[in-house]
This record gives sequence, structure tokens and C-alpha cells, in this order.
Amino acid sequence: MYATDFNGEIVIDTEAQIVDFIQNRPACNANQFIFTFEESGFPQLCAFVRDDDCVLYFLESEQQGTFASCGDDSMRDETVTFYENIHGAKVVLASEMVITVRQMTNACTEFFKTKTRPTCIRWMEL
Repeated sequence: MYATDFNGEIVIDTEAQIVDFIQNRPACNANQFIFTFEESGFPQLCAFVRDDDCVLYFLESEQQGTFASCGDDSMRDETVTFYENIHGAKVVLASEMVITVRQMTNACTEFFKTKTRPTCIRWMEL
């Protein structure tokens, strides 16, 4: 699997490598991860992470659906700020999409095994 974060791209061959990779938070305890298997970039699992908050996006293909994670509807704020790069560029996302690091870890390892949209979390189609 190809994996990209604030530090660049690597190849991941095991579930243990995924777990280690997504623990990397080089800026403001945050990172953005992109996982894919194909040169075309699809399917693709993307994750914004800051502290224990995460938002996942899943892209089936250029012509098919895009999905976002569904989290706990009782979040404290309406939005949560994440970072797009190591230089501090920010992205503000709806709190209804926020899941935990544990849920993200499970989803990333499931994606590694199945190469399909993870079923261990809830999704909303965008």
C-alpha cells in the first residue's frame, strides 16, 4: 500500500507498519494521511488527524462515490480544525464527521486488508 503524510510517501507492507505510520504527528500533534494501492490513486482512504480527533474520507473512484466518516453527533462544537500540511495550513471540518484515533486505526488496517471502504465505522455519502 502507498501511504503519504506531511513527511512524504512510503510503501507499507504490514498492519504493524500502518499502526506505526499513523502515530506520526510532526506538527501541532497533527497529520494528514492518504492511503491507496493503485497508480490511479483509487480507491483512496484519506485521514485528517489532530490529537484524538480524526476525519476520514473514502474515494471509490473518479466516477463513483465519495464518503466521509460519521462520528458521535454530540460533539462539543459544530466544527473542528485540522491541518493540511506541516506549514500550518488549516481545514475546518464538521464535527459530525469526527471519529477517534482508535476508530481511524481500525479503519486503516481494514482498508489495508480488503482494499475496500472499511465497514468498522459509519459513513455518509457526500
